[in-house]
Amino acid sequence: MQTPVFEIKVNGKPVASILNERLLSLSITDKEGVGSDTVEVDLNDGNPYAAIPKKGDQLEVSLGYKETGLLPFGTYTIDEPEVRCLPYGMTISGAGTNTRDQFKQSRSRHWDDKTVAEILQQIASENSLTPIISAEVSAHKYPWIGQQDESDMHFVERLARKHGALFSVKDGKLIFAKRGSGQSASGKALTKIILTPAQIVEGTCRVTFSHRKKVRKVKAKARNRAEARTDGVDADSDAEGTADFTLKENFATEAEAKSAAKAKAESLKSETIKTSVTVFGDPTIRAGAPFTYSGVRPEVDGIEFIIESATHRLYKAGYLTEIEAKLKPVETKKAKAKPKKDNAASTVKTNNNSSKTPKIPQPVSQPPAGNILPGQVGIGRA
Repeated sequence: MQTPVFEIKVNGKPVASILNERLLSLSITDKEGVGSDTVEVDLNDGNPYAAIPKKGDQLEVSLGYKETGLLPFGTYTIDEPEVRCLPYGMTISGAGTNTRDQFKQSRSRHWDDKTVAEILQQIASENSLTPIISAEVSAHKYPWIGQQDESDMHFVERLARKHGALFSVKDGKLIFAKRGSGQSASGKALTKIILTPAQIVEGTCRVTFSHRKKVRKVKAKARNRAEARTDGVDADSDAEGTADFTLKENFATEAEAKSAAKAKAESLKSETIKTSVTVFGDPTIRAGAPFTYSGVRPEVDGIEFIIESATHRLYKAGYLTEIEAKLKPVETKKAKAKPKKDNAASTVKTNNNSSKTPKIPQPVSQPPAGNILPGQVGIGRA
C-alpha cells in the first residue's frame, strides 16, 4: 500500500505541513505544447483564516508517494484566489510561469537567409530562454520570412505548424522538437507509458476512431518566380481518406511547401484516433510522453499514442491521473520532388507508410501491477 504525498512551496517557503490538514483536493494539468499548465488547490478555511494570496505569488508543487519520493511539477503564478464564506473555504488557481510578458507582445520584423534554428536561437535569447531545438525540424533556411504584427509566441507557433514541430516553453526553456518525439523540458526523452487493465480505473477507458476526419492527401502550392508559374506538391495522409486537404497559403519556395504539406498530413492523421483514460496516480505521466495499451483489447493494444494532457488529482481518498491522447504522428521519409514539366504542377509523395492504418500487434499478457484502489490510500505528509 502506497501513500500519496505532496509538497507545496509559496514564494519558496514549504507549506505542505500546514495545508495537509486543510486540503480538500489538489489538481495539476500538464499540457502538450505552449498551452499554459495549471494548478488548483481547494482548502478548508476559517478558525484561523488563511491569508489570501497576493498577485504574483508563486507556487511550486511536487507530487508522488511516500515510499518512492516526490517529483516536481513546476512553478505556477497564482492568478485567481477565491474565498467561500459560511461555510468557509478557499480555492487557489494558478497558471504555469512559462512565458514572459514580452514574449506575448506584438512586433514586426524580418529575417534574410536564416535557418529556423538561427531564428529560434535569436528569439530565445531576446526572451531570456534556453533554446532546445531539434535539428530534424529546424534546418530549413528561409530566403526571407517576416513576423508581421504578431507576438514572438504566435510567430514560433506558426513556424512549428509549418515544420511539424511541437513548440513549448517550460522551466525557462524554449523547446522546438519533432512532434511526437516525446521530449521533456530538459530535452530528454520522456518515459514511455504502457497501460495494463490493472492500472486503469474501471469504466474510464475510451478510444475514438474518427473515420470522417481521414484525409487522403494534403496539397500545397509554391510560387516559382524564376519560371513565373505555381508548382504544386502533395503529401499522403491516410489511404482510407476520400478527400484532399489544400493549404490556403502560397509558399515562397517548393521546399517550404513540401515541409508544410508533410507537417499538416501528419497532424491530420494524428487526429483520426484519440483516447481518454483515468489511471491510478502516476507522477511520471506527463504531456508529450508516448504510451500504449497492453492487454486491454484487440485492435487497441499496441496503437502508439502521444499524451496531449495529463491531469493529476489528489484527494483525501487517493490519487488519480486523467489522460487525453491522440495517435502518434507516423515517421515519414524525406520528400523527393519528381521531375518538373513545363507549366505543370509537380507532385511529391512524402510517406510510404503513413497513409495506412497502423498495424495492430497481438495483445501481450503482462502480470498485473501492484496498484491500489483510490479508497485504500490516504494523503501522507511530505
